[in-house]
Amino acid sequence: MIVNISKKKMKHLRKKARTPANLRFRDSKVGSECLQCNLPMTKSSPAGEDLSSVTIEHIVPLDPRYGGDSKSSNLEIICFSCNNGRNQYKKKNDDLGIILPDLFWWSSIYHNNHFCKKILLEFFPHEWDELKNFLPRMK
Repeated sequence: MIVNISKKKMKHLRKKARTPANLRFRDSKVGSECLQCNLPMTKSSPAGEDLSSVTIEHIVPLDPRYGGDSKSSNLEIICFSCNNGRNQYKKKNDDLGIILPDLFWWSSIYHNNHFCKKILLEFFPHEWDELKNFLPRMK
């Protein structure tokens, strides 16, 4: 079953993640390495202005089809480029009617962890390779 959600509703859901505490957490990561591409992140800037800028990412996509939410346990800080690439990859799969499981999304963002890398290589090798193609800053 495909659930359609309005852009207005999605904007509202995304805005819920922008609490003062989450914005402080985001800003505390300036200068840290992006979990996704391992490159340094810069201060927050308007969307698309700086590919290295810190962004708040929903690990499991914020979408009724995926079940992701704006709780702090589902949020991570990554660079704009990786955030955008993950969103583009999700959209590509959505357009094909493919819903990837939470385990893929969690493992892909924490791929530097040995256990998560093993999950990606054993259970999602094709999907992981595809996602990496959407992440231009990935080393």
